[in-house]
Amino acid sequence: MHGWNLSLLSDEILEWAGVGVTILDPAGNVLYYNRWAEQNLDREPEYLGRDVRDRHRRPITNPRFDAMLALFEGGRTEPVRYVARPYGKTTILVTVSPIIVDGRIAGYSQIVLLKDEVQELCRRFDESGRRSFEQEMLPHVT
Repeated sequence: MHGWNLSLLSDEILEWAGVGVTILDPAGNVLYYNRWAEQNLDREPEYLGRDVRDRHRRPITNPRFDAMLALFEGGRTEPVRYVARPYGKTTILVTVSPIIVDGRIAGYSQIVLLKDEVQELCRRFDESGRRSFEQEMLPHVT
C-alpha cells in the first residue's frame, strides 16, 4: 500500500498488541517488554539488559529454557509453545520464536496469553458462536 511503512509503526504495534511481548537477545538477556507484559507478568525496568534466567523462580525452568534455546541453535525455526504457571496461580500460554536475520539468530520473541482469558473466549464462542462477540462489539446488531 502506498505510504505504508511498517518499520515506522513496529514499536507501536508491539506496544499495543494486546498480548505480552518480550524480546531477548541470543544469550537470553531481556531487551524489551511491552506494556501488557509489564501489567500482567513479572516485568520491571531493572530486568532490561539482564539474563532472563535470573528471574525464573523454579529450578527446573532454566534447564528447560536452555534446552529450548539449544533447539533453535540447532536449526529449529518453528516456535516452541508451552503452558506455565510461573507466579503460582496465573497460568500463561507461551510461544517462543527465534528472530532470524540474514540466516542467523538475532534473538527471540516471547508472546504470552493468559489461559483464563483464552478459555473464557473459547467458552463464550462454544456456547453462542459469534453471537456473543457480535453483540458485545456491535450491540445495535441483532
